[in-house]
Amino acid sequence: MGILGREVVQVTLGVATAALVGTIYVLVHEKRRKIKALRREEAGGSSPGGQRNAAMVSKEQLIRILEESSAAAYQLIEQTRKMVYAKHEQTKLPLEKVVEELQKDFEQAMETVVFQIRKNHGVTEQQMTAAMVANQQDAAVQTALSTLREAMSGKAPPPASPPSPEAVKRTTRRSKNKQRKG
Repeated sequence: MGILGREVVQVTLGVATAALVGTIYVLVHEKRRKIKALRREEAGGSSPGGQRNAAMVSKEQLIRILEESSAAAYQLIEQTRKMVYAKHEQTKLPLEKVVEELQKDFEQAMETVVFQIRKNHGVTEQQMTAAMVANQQDAAVQTALSTLREAMSGKAPPPASPPSPEAVKRTTRRSKNKQRKG
């Protein structure tokens, strides 16, 4: 195996490792959410105010948040892959070592991305958890969660669907050809 072949194998291993780290992160995060939800249920549920807020996250909003998270997670994975490869090229360290070094930063960045998406939608982690539990049997929610897992594994999410015609109701202004007098 030549130098180029070995390099290709190393890059492939680095990409696979980054994808694995991303997948593990999502699985651990989902497990933590489920455990928190179970603890809350065992403790008698959340406060009446918390129940009211959790009910405000609709299935459609949950799906939008999950889709945004999928796209952002995939972008972060791709950015991390490029960083791993660039650092490997610069330092000549083994890819596994570079991945280990960047793993903490990746996890921090992923937390930040997920937090920011929730914040942009005005939703807390508890509300997301409650919405996922409430809609766990829904096929569209399951698909959105699967897309998120796949994005964390390095698979590009499908392109966002264009907004429905009703959502984009805009009146079209037509310019009138006015002739100037004079």
